[in-house]
Amino acid sequence: MEPVFSDISQWKWPIVLSLAICAFAANSALSKRKLPLPPGPTGWPVVGNLFQIPQTSPWVVYKEWAKQYGGITYLNAMGQDIVVVNDLRTAVDLLEKRAINTSDRVGLPSLDILGLDWAFSLMPYGTEWRVRKRAFHYFFGRRQVSEHYPVIEQECLTYLRELAKTPEKLFKHSRLYFGSTLMRLSYGGNDPRYRQMLIEDGEEFVVRFSSTSVPGRLLVNTFPILRHVPEWLPGAGWKRYLKDGATINARLVPQPYYNAKTRLMDETDTDELPSLVKTLVEQLGSKTDPDYSERERIAMGVCAETYVAGVDTSFSTTGALFAALTRYPEVQARAQAEIDAVTGGNRLPVPDDMPHLPYIEAIVKETIRLFPSAPLGVPHATTADDDFNGYLIPKKTVILPNSWAMLRDPEMFEEPDEFRPERYLKDGKLDPSTADPSIIAFGFGRRVCPGRHFGSLVLKYTAASFLAVFNIQPMKDETGNEVPVTVEYTSDLIRFLKPFKCDIKPRSPKHASWLE
Repeated sequence: MEPVFSDISQWKWPIVLSLAICAFAANSALSKRKLPLPPGPTGWPVVGNLFQIPQTSPWVVYKEWAKQYGGITYLNAMGQDIVVVNDLRTAVDLLEKRAINTSDRVGLPSLDILGLDWAFSLMPYGTEWRVRKRAFHYFFGRRQVSEHYPVIEQECLTYLRELAKTPEKLFKHSRLYFGSTLMRLSYGGNDPRYRQMLIEDGEEFVVRFSSTSVPGRLLVNTFPILRHVPEWLPGAGWKRYLKDGATINARLVPQPYYNAKTRLMDETDTDELPSLVKTLVEQLGSKTDPDYSERERIAMGVCAETYVAGVDTSFSTTGALFAALTRYPEVQARAQAEIDAVTGGNRLPVPDDMPHLPYIEAIVKETIRLFPSAPLGVPHATTADDDFNGYLIPKKTVILPNSWAMLRDPEMFEEPDEFRPERYLKDGKLDPSTADPSIIAFGFGRRVCPGRHFGSLVLKYTAASFLAVFNIQPMKDETGNEVPVTVEYTSDLIRFLKPFKCDIKPRSPKHASWLE
């Protein structure tokens, strides 16, 4: 495949120079405001901090800047105001207490080219977003999670069986597991081959979204006029990349919805378990209703987002979980002892066991803390100028909550770079006085992840089920020495752990027999 970003650099200086006058006007307007802007690195004339915005692990750089500038850092890229929030107190004050002004989203040309107008998590704050969020919450709210236990258990058992057959395909099986679970809950049905095709499309689409949405990575998001450049023009590989993503989007969103709707209308859906599409289609009303088309558009988008948004964050976190278990055998052994004490050592766990497995929950919390799947969250935006602690936060400012930095704050988490699940426990129980990383990792204010309760349950159940059956340890080289597990991530909006090799085996023949 043609490199997507390698040819972007040849565009930068000609574009910057051609648009300098506009940027200068924008920056001049800022200087006339009465309140000072938050502190931040000194930018260059005209372009501001455009070329100082890091493209590799920006959350690490922003954390370093926080040592100099404090909990809030200001950047400006060609007139676009950006604020990075590096500590929890500032995040709560800005994104929760002032949520009415900081709950908007950033409109990016790259998202328009991809065709992401259906994703409510990326929609502007307003009525359309609220309607879709309500539809999602109706099926995936805290009270509804238990209704999905049968699907979770069935898909997890299939996952464990596949791991027993081909453990070397851990990452492939993990993605298929989360994809199949969310596909069934979204669209019903139980056709593995059809789901496989959709899962592959979903994976490719999310990679294109995540890799192009990082602030400062694509010039078209700084200079929207570039969206009109022809795809054949040298340096326009980014546009072809996005257009290919739009092609995937064109089949990923409508096809599974209409297929599921047809099954429901023809009464050929043999999966009698609840599904989101079934719930929403039943509420569409009559086709003669003037709102029918809009309701269907909402249903189609919410179903697609359930799958597309949920798979990759869960997959990313689970990969990190396995890496941690491989590197910390004492954590693995303690977790297995807890599971055996609850199950009697003679069965697989069930979702109702989760409240009785505090150490498993602590492991998941620590994985979320140390290896967040979205280190900068999803950017917020302001809808009006705001006086924040004596600083001006201009209208339409992009706000980046640096979750990675907050989750490694030594004032909240002692020895923050260490994997220590026991930090959340006291006398064998979860310690409510300990900071909960979930309040950071799942987002802030009115934009908090609506699927967090479901996602947390699935992660805990997956960890418990896996450890009930398997041991996971480092591979050994030809001399019998363990090969250290190296944790390497991508630097995208949703970051993915690069696959690593490990040795997965059943704990005993008895444990393996539970999968028969």
